[in-house]
Amino acid sequence: MPGQSHFQRQMQQVKQDLLKMAGLVERAVYEASEALARLDTELAEKVITADRRIDLMQNEIEERCITLLATQQPVAVDLRFLSAVIKITGHVERIGDQAVNLCDRVKSLAQIGGGDLPPVLMLMCKIAREMNKECLDAFAHQNVQLATAVWRRDDELDEFNRDFLEEMIQSMSCEERYLRRGVDLILCSRHLERIGDECTNIAEEVIYLVEGRIIRHSDDEVAVGPL
Repeated sequence: MPGQSHFQRQMQQVKQDLLKMAGLVERAVYEASEALARLDTELAEKVITADRRIDLMQNEIEERCITLLATQQPVAVDLRFLSAVIKITGHVERIGDQAVNLCDRVKSLAQIGGGDLPPVLMLMCKIAREMNKECLDAFAHQNVQLATAVWRRDDELDEFNRDFLEEMIQSMSCEERYLRRGVDLILCSRHLERIGDECTNIAEEVIYLVEGRIIRHSDDEVAVGPL
């Protein structure tokens, strides 16, 4: 853009590259949840294969940030931005990894067969997708209120994960096929819960980026306060 310095253009490019990477991960989470809902192994394989591009983008973005830190010696907001981007890029990549893990479980469940998927698992997929989209939107627009909403919502997904684990332990029989299926479903729940954790981490970085506040490991009232 006219009037921007070379450094400002580089910073804008870093942001755009991260948003492109985030878009790929958002698609991966959506397709992984769709693959789970339909036990679609072809779609699961597509997600697994596409993860390589996400990994490479992480490396490129982090290298560019490190170069800018070393050569431009940014201060204040620009330093916070680059620091936050490096961390957010790692969290985004790990969300992609969890989508891959979910797809591995899809392949295993499709091989085992046997019954519909628990509705609560589909609800967890929905929550994970929403948290993923909202935390990335919060970064794109530097929206603290949206980031805070994601941060607070993590407890909901954690509770579903705990309840689902207890339900599956009680319902799993000793017959090998059902035992294997139960383990795969528990792992699906865990992968979705981990997506929520990574979304929460991104939300924390957005709040740090915009307001300079570190809310990690803080309780709700102390960290956030009234909006």
